[in-house]
Amino acid sequence: MRITGQAATTASASPVPVRIAFTGDGDRVTDTVAAADLGAGRRLLLVDGAAADAELPPGAWVVVDGRAMRLTVRGRAAHTDPGRLDGLGRPLPPARVRTAAERAQERRPQALVTERGIFVPRPTAYRQQGVRVLESPMVRGWQPVETPIGGGGISVEYEKSPVRVAGAFTAMPILAEDGPFKDYEAAFGGALLFDTGKFNGSLMGAYLEPRTSSVRPSLFAYGSLGSSVTPPPFVVRGVALGGGWNSRVRVPRAEDLGAFPFLMALDNPGAIGADGPSVDPLKVLTSLIGPPRPWVIPQEGDLWFAAGLAFDCFKTVRGRAMALVQTGSELTISLLGAGGAQLPTQSEKKIARLEIGFEVTVKPVVGELSISAGFTEKTFLIDENCKLRGGVGLKFWFGEHPQAGDFALILGALPRARELPGHYPKSEPAGLEWGIGNTIKISGTAYAAMTPKSLMAGGSLEIVFQAGMVRAWLTAKLDVLVEWNPFYFDVGIGVRIGVSATIKVWFFRLTISIEIGASVRVWGPAVGGEATVHLWFISFTFGFGAERRSEKPALGWGGFQGMLPQPKHIIRTVPGPGYAGESTPDAAADSDAKPWLVNSGGFTFTTDTQAPVSTLYLDRDSTTPVDTGTAVDILPMHVQGKESELRVWFDREGRDETLRHWKHTPIRGNVVNALWGTSPDGGGGDGLLRERIIGVQLVSPPVNYGTSTGFIDEKGISFDPIAPDGRQPLSADEDSVGAEPRRPGGVIEKIHDGIDAAGTRSNRSALVGALGRLGVELGPVDTDLSGYAGAAGTAFTASPMLVAAG
Repeated sequence: MRITGQAATTASASPVPVRIAFTGDGDRVTDTVAAADLGAGRRLLLVDGAAADAELPPGAWVVVDGRAMRLTVRGRAAHTDPGRLDGLGRPLPPARVRTAAERAQERRPQALVTERGIFVPRPTAYRQQGVRVLESPMVRGWQPVETPIGGGGISVEYEKSPVRVAGAFTAMPILAEDGPFKDYEAAFGGALLFDTGKFNGSLMGAYLEPRTSSVRPSLFAYGSLGSSVTPPPFVVRGVALGGGWNSRVRVPRAEDLGAFPFLMALDNPGAIGADGPSVDPLKVLTSLIGPPRPWVIPQEGDLWFAAGLAFDCFKTVRGRAMALVQTGSELTISLLGAGGAQLPTQSEKKIARLEIGFEVTVKPVVGELSISAGFTEKTFLIDENCKLRGGVGLKFWFGEHPQAGDFALILGALPRARELPGHYPKSEPAGLEWGIGNTIKISGTAYAAMTPKSLMAGGSLEIVFQAGMVRAWLTAKLDVLVEWNPFYFDVGIGVRIGVSATIKVWFFRLTISIEIGASVRVWGPAVGGEATVHLWFISFTFGFGAERRSEKPALGWGGFQGMLPQPKHIIRTVPGPGYAGESTPDAAADSDAKPWLVNSGGFTFTTDTQAPVSTLYLDRDSTTPVDTGTAVDILPMHVQGKESELRVWFDREGRDETLRHWKHTPIRGNVVNALWGTSPDGGGGDGLLRERIIGVQLVSPPVNYGTSTGFIDEKGISFDPIAPDGRQPLSADEDSVGAEPRRPGGVIEKIHDGIDAAGTRSNRSALVGALGRLGVELGPVDTDLSGYAGAAGTAFTASPMLVAAG
């Protein structure tokens, strides 16, 4: 598009609407305005002449969000005057006096036309007492004509020694299809850093609206304050507080604590997103809520609170710790931290730096306790090239957890031949890497695991020497397995030493290798083993003693009992609705158990066991079960298809009473495959067998109130005297009010004949149904009314007195 020497070029993947307005003088066009609408508040304008509707002077213009900027191109280098030089001896342009109009034109913002498109400067900033406020803090220098990355915001920058403040708040780019915030309907966040010399700190937070309708908006904020004003030996360097609503924090592993943003902010607030003198909230929020594994995620109904502390102790140990409590979908209490020391403390040359991260998490409702610790990436020994890595994890399960009573202590990563069930903790490989110069490399690994069933440990060491064409190596390995019940061990050890040399013969390279080694493996009982000798050209193995077992031997009943809880703990009885407390133990009873006090109107209790049940009985001697389940298998005994009975009955004053007339509901749950399965690989990935009967819930039958009040003694019908004597609560002299009651006679007979009639029963049933639809809980309702009809003749001491209805 070219008009009177002014030109602009644009391209678009879709048609762009262009409006052209002309001003004419007869048949001659005198003025023209052409406008191309690029969308999102962006337009290109070409103005030629002084058209009637033109708001801009002649020229080519770009309009962005109401700001008009003249299009310009990079001009040719200006001619220089050899007689005018700068301080470095470079020639300057010729001296020229600019007019006021030229100076004003230079101060106006202009858009730059390049081969990549049109670039516009960021909006004008204004200063107020050293604070700089920008409309779009994410825009630096030139920016394409499009919505800024952050979609607008506020940036604050202040620096006057020793005070520095830098912060920003912006909307996150939610429209980018492959951006980190594509799963949110709205996302706003920001960060603020400050430093006063003695104090420094940070504040970060975000408001998020997920696109999914099942999660309400979430909010979180976190701040830290650092200082070094506390006297030794214990110096508090910083504190932090934070919380979130409708959100949840991912608890990091011990090895990942060095990258956990909330702990990083305690040591170095700038590490969370400082970029030079400014703060990039997009970088902060991406590290917190961006993929692939966000630290903070929206979670309906969850709340979390965090408090942290950074400290130095005796000028040697430097650490940071944080308590994190999360509630809502799952109560989780965590203690996170990292601490370490470097030696020597005063010298610049360090011979060791140890930094260990730790994580302690307890889930009281679920019944899980986990403890882990691991070296961070900053740890080394002797030399900075000697890196230590790995961690240790410990887990306990208790309470109502399906794995209650189980535990595992794991160091490093276990080899494939030593894999454990999936619910056990997993740690990063443990070991060291040490490069000594360019010739020697030492590497080693280690692992260990302790569970209720076994102990395993092992590792490897490799030393490699490389100098030119000569290479030598030493490799050693150890592998140990010990099982408790039944007792079994399997221990292996091996060593290999080798050397190789590469020589050049004409145009060829030949490598000659020599390696010797030996390995021994011993197992038992019964004791046996094998030994292997390896030479560079041959290997041979010979065995001795008993053969290695192909499967675990079967336990006897006594051995299997040792794997179960104590008998008094294997069955549990828990009261439910209707329970009123405990009474004192019966002196004549054989047990010290306290009897339950229950409501005579109804009672519920449950009984369950840690072993699966195949048949359920509600009396002591019956041979007819009230429910049946899957036959029981015992994996350690190699036994399948056995019966397991659960019997529940009442012992009332020395007599056995059945509970078959009670309402019963079998309780189904998960049991451990390692005890109750048919093969070690059963139970799926978590090692559990599902939907097995493990107990029963019992509800007492409805109360039978009977048709008679029973014997009433004289005390039961006595009365209280009126004081003072002779004064009645009602005066006999008062006139009666309302209809006068009368005894018409025949009322008792009508009650006897009508209370159990078909019409009465039908009306009564309709009333009960209507009340039920209104949500009124009536409980059990009698359907047989013949008892009321039979009692009508004796229930009244005189004929009832009646008044007219209405």
